[in-house]
Amino acid sequence: MGKDICREKSSKVPGKHSRLWFYKDIVKVLEDNQGTSAIEIIHLEFPLFRKEGGEDPSKKEKNDDVEVKWDGTAFKEMKNLKTLIIKNGRFSRGPKYLPNSLRVLEWRRYPSRYFPSNFNPEKLSILKLPDYLYMLPKLDSLSKMLISLKVLNFDYSNSLKEIPDVSNLETLEEFSFEGCSNLVSVHSSVGFLPKLKILNAENCPQLRSFPPVINLPSLKTLGLSGCSSLEKFPEIQEEMKNLEELDLFGTGIKDLPCSFCNLSGLWLLYLEENEMYRIPSVIGMMPSLFICKIELGGNKGRVSGEQEEGFHGILTHSLPSSHMQSLFLTNCNLSDDFFPLAVAWFPNVISLVLGGNNFTILPECIQQFRFLVVLNVDDCEHLREIRGIPPCLTDFSAVNCKSLSPRSTSVLLNQQVHEGRSTHFVMPGGRIPRWFEWRSRGASISFWFRGTIFPYKSLCVAILLKHDILSPPLQVKPTVTINGNQVQFGRYGLMGQLFIFNLKRDDYYYEAPHFKRGWNHVKLSYEAYYKGFEGKVPSESIGKEIGMHVWKEESSSIMEDIRFTDPYKMTQLIIMMIMLSIAFPNHKNHPLLLQTCIGYWTLLFLTMYDLDNDSELGSEGSNISDGSMASTELAGAELGCAQM
Repeated sequence: MGKDICREKSSKVPGKHSRLWFYKDIVKVLEDNQGTSAIEIIHLEFPLFRKEGGEDPSKKEKNDDVEVKWDGTAFKEMKNLKTLIIKNGRFSRGPKYLPNSLRVLEWRRYPSRYFPSNFNPEKLSILKLPDYLYMLPKLDSLSKMLISLKVLNFDYSNSLKEIPDVSNLETLEEFSFEGCSNLVSVHSSVGFLPKLKILNAENCPQLRSFPPVINLPSLKTLGLSGCSSLEKFPEIQEEMKNLEELDLFGTGIKDLPCSFCNLSGLWLLYLEENEMYRIPSVIGMMPSLFICKIELGGNKGRVSGEQEEGFHGILTHSLPSSHMQSLFLTNCNLSDDFFPLAVAWFPNVISLVLGGNNFTILPECIQQFRFLVVLNVDDCEHLREIRGIPPCLTDFSAVNCKSLSPRSTSVLLNQQVHEGRSTHFVMPGGRIPRWFEWRSRGASISFWFRGTIFPYKSLCVAILLKHDILSPPLQVKPTVTINGNQVQFGRYGLMGQLFIFNLKRDDYYYEAPHFKRGWNHVKLSYEAYYKGFEGKVPSESIGKEIGMHVWKEESSSIMEDIRFTDPYKMTQLIIMMIMLSIAFPNHKNHPLLLQTCIGYWTLLFLTMYDLDNDSELGSEGSNISDGSMASTELAGAELGCAQM
């Protein structure tokens, strides 16, 4: 609407508009030198054009190929131009004039090596020249005039090989040269800009020379990920409180200096896909570090002695109380000696991800992780034994742990480990534990509940897959269907052979309307995908068994409101038996009739289980009479028949 209002004021003379957005108007003004002092904003972005003439109309011309043919003088009369943004297109030559009134200058592929000699950028606050086509000129003389500059951007300028001296840019708050594939060096002055908040050098693979020392008290964001040739992280001269997140993914950095702990506000650190050969010991001295992800790309195939020396080194100092709560140490060649050290180093850790390491035992000492909730040991192919389980553990994953013994797996399947917790356990396993009272062959299980509230807090589910479907890894997503209507999905999770989880973990996804006043039918199943592949895997082809357990401590009357047999069929059978009793009052004198009734009732009772998935009531060693209302009714019906 604002654009239309501006155009209506002088629709036939675009040079008199205060703001120019429409590309045809802008091209006309530039090529015909129609600029006036009325113009304050120009925003040029060419759309994709179809080629004209007899060529295929489906072929589109790139907006970067559109050329503005001008003599470079169009800005001379635009004495009040404050914002000039050119997103794409080509220009036949560079500008001969730029207004001194400019506050914002953003020009992709700026078509000249220099700014016009008569340009005085004292008012310029934002200067963005992405995809700059030339070597960056020395900014010494120009930077003296950039007294108001806050944003400087040379992203994706492949001709840029060095960042020159910018010590005069004392007002600079954001400096970005991301994706400059040929950038080799950054001048040391970049490390001493007092107001700099954002420094972005990500994805500069040739960058080798970075300021060796930095003192950036205002810095909030430092981007160095993807700088694969950068081997040293700068020394931190003084305390920097404002930098909270640091991503060093894919760098060539081999270690972190001791002064790194001067990043006192840092709470998130990524050290993945790098050239480090051991875990930097300085991370244990970071006062605010909350989440740390480490993967030792330079340590593949080595023993872990050197890195463990790093652990010992930090423990020899007066170690402050670690605030680390989420620690990811994947593919770090950790051995069995890691755990005693980690218990002392990270006593408050809540989430510990140790995938792809070489330890063989989860020792008893891990029970000293008093707050540990999440433990992931996926792809630890040498892991054989589990001797301890942290007291608060609710999430455990041991996908592709091929050496884990059945005895250790049984420790994870103990009912006491899961009782009273909302557990999600993924592991190798040959069978569903015996304490799951109800089981169903295949990939789904049905049950009924009574009332308007779904009893998710009371239900624990076990999914068992066949042995021959674990490569490549599977991801499964539980689904719930109530009275024929599918409720929301659960969360995807990487699947081992056995998956035990509580429905109470996903409270939100069972808020389904249309519950009946009586009994509601529920079918629980799952979708499956091979990780990294598109398309579903038929769950019937991979599912071996599903089990379900009801936590009775959630409600003393819960078993009165959940049944694993069709309550409507049960009611019909009872009515039938009553009618037979009325129709044949002298049944005691007819033993053949009595036997026929009992046999017929038993046959119908057994067929109740073939509802959706050939559900089986009971399990090895389970107490069915304690866990099934259907069993109680069966006993009562048999007693009634006997009395007939």
